[in-house]
Amino acid sequence: MRALLLSFALLLSTSLLAPAHAQAALPGLTEGVQYQSIDGGKPYKQLPPGMVEVAEVFAYTCPHCAHFSPMLEAWAKQLPAYAKLTLVPGVFNREDPYARAFFSAQSSQSFAALHDRLFAAIHETGELPRNATSEQIIAFASRIPGVKVAAFKAAMQDDATLLPKLKASYEFAANSQIEGTPSLIIAGRYRILGNSYEGLLSNARSVINALAPKKSAAKPAAKTPAKPAVKPAAKPAAARS
Repeated sequence: MRALLLSFALLLSTSLLAPAHAQAALPGLTEGVQYQSIDGGKPYKQLPPGMVEVAEVFAYTCPHCAHFSPMLEAWAKQLPAYAKLTLVPGVFNREDPYARAFFSAQSSQSFAALHDRLFAAIHETGELPRNATSEQIIAFASRIPGVKVAAFKAAMQDDATLLPKLKASYEFAANSQIEGTPSLIIAGRYRILGNSYEGLLSNARSVINALAPKKSAAKPAAKTPAKPAVKPAAKPAAARS
């Protein structure tokens, strides 16, 4: 995965280095234990205000990612409503076939059918080599039920659409100081630490909880103004004789 941070100059047009700034400490957590702050970190995607992005940087060719994927999927189903999982493929170069396959599966509405099968084809069945070409991946995808083959093939060859996506993924991983996969980045600012898959997910949930939107204090009910006391009507004076 170190190659992720190597030559990809053809896709880079801006500096990856953002100005450093101090991160607010997360209540109840310890930096260097559950997470590491990312100076200048930004989310991969812009989410609505109050939403927290949980980005996983992964690679189809990574055996750890293949093992982690079903665990992450099950864990993501238990996320609070304000948190959203976003998958980010690791990009090795502008022609990276597997990163292209990820984005092409999404745009061709074939992701649900193809995502898990790509992991299995590389790490279980051997149907695809780790250094597969785009042509090999297209041929494999054409045999998978649920894949919209024509749309997927066209997407794999659409550089105008793919290159900006590849560039954005590469820049996100580089700016997040990713050293290996799988990696979890919360809100673009916190890289999750852990000595096991379970520890990684547990720490990620702790950080998500710490970033929960603060509930606004309930406003006190407006007091109903007191009605003025009504004085009894004066009795008419007795008529004089």
